[in-house]
Amino acid sequence: MERFTTNNDKYFEQIKKELTEIPLPKSQSLIFTYCEIGQLLSYGFSVSLIKDEKHFLKIKRWNAAFDNQRFNLKIFNLDRLAVAEKNVELTNAELFRIEKLIEDKLELKKNQAVVLDGLFCQFKTKDCCLNWNTDEEMATALFKVVTFLRNIRCQNE
Repeated sequence: MERFTTNNDKYFEQIKKELTEIPLPKSQSLIFTYCEIGQLLSYGFSVSLIKDEKHFLKIKRWNAAFDNQRFNLKIFNLDRLAVAEKNVELTNAELFRIEKLIEDKLELKKNQAVVLDGLFCQFKTKDCCLNWNTDEEMATALFKVVTFLRNIRCQNE
């Protein structure tokens, strides 16, 4: 039986879940996942680094325009979201760059502002989980990682 709701929060949580949950076989391990969902659910994607015999990125993209159009009556089908996946093999240079970027201390800056309609951003490893709503909250090292991952995602759409 499919799950329907009119609750925007449940819709958002299901989008986040589908973008961030990465079931893996025992031969693979998850290094990190970066997830970003746009203002007012205008877009969503995640980039995960997975270690196998070779490292690769799993890129998930939510087709927000499609789902928001077909759920225009605000009745959301939580079991049929339009999320596509793509695996991208990394060159040695790309892997080296990512490893160097995530070696630095990834942290957020203190933010005294109130954000009404910001992004939802999350960078998660097995040891930490950072959540923020604006690019201004990222410290320099985290900003470099996120910028690199955003560029990789754009190159592979």
